[in-house]
Amino acid sequence: MKAILAREGSAALVEVPVPEIGDGELLLALEACGLCGTDVMKLDTRAADAVLGHELVGVVAKAGPGVPFREGDRLVVSHHVPCLDCHFCRKGQESMCRQFKETNIAPGGFSERVRVPALHVKHTAFKVPAGLDGVAASQMEPLACVLRNVKRLGIEPGDVVGVVGLGAIGQMTGQLLKAFGARAIGLDLDPVRTEMFSRWGAAFTDGEAFGEAGRAAADGRGFDAVVYSAGTPALVNRSVGWLRDGGTINVFASFHPDSILPLDLNQVYRRELAVVSSYSPSLADLKEAFELIASGTFDPLALAPAKFPLSAFDDAVRAVKSRRTLKSVLVPG
Repeated sequence: MKAILAREGSAALVEVPVPEIGDGELLLALEACGLCGTDVMKLDTRAADAVLGHELVGVVAKAGPGVPFREGDRLVVSHHVPCLDCHFCRKGQESMCRQFKETNIAPGGFSERVRVPALHVKHTAFKVPAGLDGVAASQMEPLACVLRNVKRLGIEPGDVVGVVGLGAIGQMTGQLLKAFGARAIGLDLDPVRTEMFSRWGAAFTDGEAFGEAGRAAADGRGFDAVVYSAGTPALVNRSVGWLRDGGTINVFASFHPDSILPLDLNQVYRRELAVVSSYSPSLADLKEAFELIASGTFDPLALAPAKFPLSAFDDAVRAVKSRRTLKSVLVPG
């Protein structure tokens, strides 16, 4: 079978054996797999032995003994499973669990056939309803990331939230904030992306206008939170002036190559500001995100994702990096 595998920072379409499955496991035939920003980052940073592709939806091609799904079922699955028993899991920090990153689908989501281990079948596999678009279903995991982040911020209806970086995750954040009754205001240098974000709230290409809009929307107080799905440390530092007293700076992205933030800790102290991050979702977040998509409450297709066959993987990456599309999705071919 064909699969996209990473070797020393580059990716290639190669022929590999179809994975064998055991008790409780599944073999999925690829329907669609989204290209995540972390996939691109793994290639750009030449991450060793990177597993590519985790926004996966497929059709059960083979089911091992004890599996609650049948051949022909369409499933969406996620790639990491916590132990649910360690200190981190008991604290509700499942993505910090030592088992979490040790688990994965094989050989990755950009493959014609994908082995789904028993833990994933048990905890992160959901049957896709008839009529639900496969590309929409594949966005369960990134939406779950956004959902967990919004929950960690304690956002309530009427809150005013700034979103910096209006790529796929920033757009998803805006849509979810609007669904939850919050007021979203976006910032991005790209006017095409600010125009897209206008479906969820006001958006700007200028930081001063962005900050003023936050203060105006919040009756002079400033943003309840500013979410960074992209940005620079210098821009994050400006958040101090945009936030209300008691507000939150939210780190929701990797910062490369510069990740050091100069921050006025006296303001953090006197104004009771918070710095909150969020990395990856819990199992409960995955289930809730899937239900939001399946019910039509959240529409991933609003991102206008572009489909590419596996054979055009390089084109899919270039389309994202050149900003021709917010989201590339790989399909068989």
